[in-house]
Amino acid sequence: MEMYYGSIFNEVFGPVMVGTSSSHTAGPYRIGAAARMLLGEEVRKARISFDPGSSYAAYYKLQWSDRGFTAGLLGIPIDSEGMTDALEIAREKGMEVHFAIETKENKEPNYACLELTGKDGSQLVLGSTSIGGGAIELIEIDTYPIYIKGDFNTVFLYLNKDTDLEEIKRQAEKIIIEEFRMKESSTGDGSIVYLETRENLTEVQRQALLEIPQVAKVRYTSHVLPVLSRFRYENIPFRTAAEALAFGKENGITRAGELGILYEMARSGYSRGQVMDIMKNIIHVMRESVKRGINNMTEEKIGGLYPIKAATMYRNIREGNTKVADIGILNEIACVAIGVLESVEIERPGAVVASPTVGSVGILPAAVVYLGDNMKLSDDEIASAMFAAGSVGVFVAHQATFGGEVAGCQAECGSAGAMAAAGVVEMLGGTAAQAYTASTVTLQNILGQICDAVSVGYEPCNARNVLAAVNAVSTANMVLCGFSVEIPLDETIETMNRVGRQLPTCLKGTYGGLCCTPTGQKIAKICEGE
Repeated sequence: MEMYYGSIFNEVFGPVMVGTSSSHTAGPYRIGAAARMLLGEEVRKARISFDPGSSYAAYYKLQWSDRGFTAGLLGIPIDSEGMTDALEIAREKGMEVHFAIETKENKEPNYACLELTGKDGSQLVLGSTSIGGGAIELIEIDTYPIYIKGDFNTVFLYLNKDTDLEEIKRQAEKIIIEEFRMKESSTGDGSIVYLETRENLTEVQRQALLEIPQVAKVRYTSHVLPVLSRFRYENIPFRTAAEALAFGKENGITRAGELGILYEMARSGYSRGQVMDIMKNIIHVMRESVKRGINNMTEEKIGGLYPIKAATMYRNIREGNTKVADIGILNEIACVAIGVLESVEIERPGAVVASPTVGSVGILPAAVVYLGDNMKLSDDEIASAMFAAGSVGVFVAHQATFGGEVAGCQAECGSAGAMAAAGVVEMLGGTAAQAYTASTVTLQNILGQICDAVSVGYEPCNARNVLAAVNAVSTANMVLCGFSVEIPLDETIETMNRVGRQLPTCLKGTYGGLCCTPTGQKIAKICEGE
């Protein structure tokens, strides 16, 4: 099987989104969007079900899974205000959406089954999982086992009995111009083949596929991840931190930012200018989220309970209204990290960049973008820092997970902190080796941290975003001053993954820890309007 190489713009930075969770909002959105395209017509009825033991069951309303699925089914842009109003828009359009909690054979924490009916009577059953950071897997279609990740355009051909697969492939090659990969899936009732391609298939091409004599039905979805994958990853410079450092040494590249840029150019096929432009847009969205966070002086309460506080804190620091320990820019960074997270949790949130998840959304904007602006760096310099951070993100994506449900908060805030540390070192002129050492120490500092978000996911996530951001900057400074460790980044990432998977389920995905305290349970009831 071809080894997969993650994209900085697929797995690490993004999606750019409105919503409270990359796993529970963005993942469902992408699943819903793919389901809408596969149905092939306007959705009239949707039944979405998940197991009582799943993460969805506990918080699908509070973490916007219901809005994410619905917005995807409607075709509402994920970075628009329509995300907030998706349920109301569905009602206005006459689309019925029902969520059911029922026992499932599949016990993955974010498994959901979608049963759709279109306006002209077409039906679709789609099994899916959201695996963290907005990444998804579609694993069943109309009872057929499948496996796609939304990183290719995919056409499904439902076959008549006794079909010659080689003949199907020959006919498809006459219709699809670019290379495609064909897979088969069968049940006792029949079989399908599905073809993944980088080519955007037109309606004419899809109709031609339907006219192949052995084909009874065609379904199609375009890619839902920003960057298309490839069938063969040729000339990708590295996959791990050790390989990146070796590549840098062989080619005279001493900076982690340049390593990240070269990686994404090879992975995506985009030019240097294109990847820089995409990163600068990400920086712009982060910068706007910072502004919203530190300027929100409203009296709104998150979940009807938590008062907005970052803007007041920021002013107290900047104006000297409160006596605090002088730790310089770290005080402001702490306020910014909280402010960005608050901007996600308010009643009408703006767009943010999941980096790598929404649970860790305040860390990179605070520790890299805000700090870089404070240092008067150019957007090109901050973009290089973000590529340094992104390179660490792909090391994690290749060797571990970003999912709090899988490995605890260390996978979310821990990974984001490690990424930020590399970015800070890059902005301060350090080497790639120093950047990855700072990432190592930052991640080591947070090993074993559980995921126990209370209700709306504001407590203790707010303070953990601060912890990771401050940890990143402090560690970067330590390393640049001469601090070092012996255990390398790749082994630390592997340890984070191993420790996270060894944690009991009750300490991952909002089932244990602080959310199970009497006060945590009380808060949940208040936020749920009980």
